[in-house]
Amino acid sequence: MIAAQFNVSALAILNGVIADLTAPIVGTAELDTVSTRPNYNVAPTHQIPAILQHEDLTTMANFQWGLVPSWSKDPAIGSRMINARSETAAEKPSFRSAIVKRRCIVPADGWYEWHTNAGKKIPHYFSDPSESLLGFAGIFESWTQPDGEPLWTTAILTQQARPEFAHIHDRMPVLVAPELRALWLAPGPNPLAQILEAAESTQIQEWEVAPAVGNVRNNSAELITNQTLF
Repeated sequence: MIAAQFNVSALAILNGVIADLTAPIVGTAELDTVSTRPNYNVAPTHQIPAILQHEDLTTMANFQWGLVPSWSKDPAIGSRMINARSETAAEKPSFRSAIVKRRCIVPADGWYEWHTNAGKKIPHYFSDPSESLLGFAGIFESWTQPDGEPLWTTAILTQQARPEFAHIHDRMPVLVAPELRALWLAPGPNPLAQILEAAESTQIQEWEVAPAVGNVRNNSAELITNQTLF
């Protein structure tokens, strides 16, 4: 489903499952099935799929969520760098190289945000009304581990929330419109302004979900159930 919606032509595959870019890159035409496991409660340092231009192919591979710059002394910094503010990413040492040279798209069914009401945090789920996958604008890096192997990591770009959602949270992911996905992935000048303008017309719905999503050990489709229906 992801491969079809994002015109993926190759995947990083190891033992029949999606892996990072150290794994063999296999064309989608050569694959009968690929084992994927849905994650309804992604947390920092989890492995998540992302799509990028790799060796002239639109490729999907796994990345650790939380960017570790190549010059970092400690990969633990990644847990604090899951997001990059679109307003300042081009200026920040941690992000400015990647936003020009290493852009990717993180496919997702939706995302969660929390708002506080009378001291209580209430989670909400945001998604496409047509149930199509969304594409979050991302950047990626490769960090050399002590054993010499690369650690592939990613961060998701964020922007100011739309006015209709600002009462829930003041930030949201930058959404890449389908017609601009190839532009975002292509190497070259940063097209972020064009991406942000097109994202304004992307249709998004939201509803309240159960507080169980606040515990990362909970991971099932029930987490995205609309609580206002009960």
